[in-house]
Amino acid sequence: MGIIPKALKALTLDLQRLPGIGPKSARRIAYYMFTLPQSRLEFLSQTIKELQQSVTVCQFCRLLSDTNPCEICGDSARNPLEICVVEDNMDVFAIEKAGTYKGVYFVLGGILSPAKGIGIDDIAISALQKRVNDVLKQKNNGTVEIILALSPSTEGQTTSLYIKELFAENEKVSVTRFAIGISVGSDLDYVDSFTLQEAMKGRIKVE
Repeated sequence: MGIIPKALKALTLDLQRLPGIGPKSARRIAYYMFTLPQSRLEFLSQTIKELQQSVTVCQFCRLLSDTNPCEICGDSARNPLEICVVEDNMDVFAIEKAGTYKGVYFVLGGILSPAKGIGIDDIAISALQKRVNDVLKQKNNGTVEIILALSPSTEGQTTSLYIKELFAENEKVSVTRFAIGISVGSDLDYVDSFTLQEAMKGRIKVE
């Protein structure tokens, strides 16, 4: 005889499929949901059902949004010649939170990972190329800067290199990347070698 009711067990297993949710967290959420009033559960269920109907994908940057184009792409104060390339939507939120970037974005929807079977056709590389070409047509005398804000992992580095090579022969496109540095207050003894190497490569002149 099972200790956990079948319905709670099934919900727990489904919740575990969500990113960042382990068995204990999934079980805790499932039991909490059982304590909610029926009206609240029905509202939650309806919200989930309407998710894909109410949320759209921006035709320019592929960011999930309420509108198409999204608020960022539709903002005339943003610089369309600066395109920050990120892996997913959460990266956009993180950069926007800093409040300093005034360009636009492009969401790849993943990074190249041969080990996981993720190739060029599985992420939006061709859509990025089209986006850049469209901007260049609109801004005849402009130069597009592609800012790579991808993970410093091997997969992220591979993806960045591929994008760099893709636009290497286009004189109107420059490819840069986020500097990887040492956090303020960090003790060098605790900084990994990769971060130290990248910080050294990305060093700047002391003013």
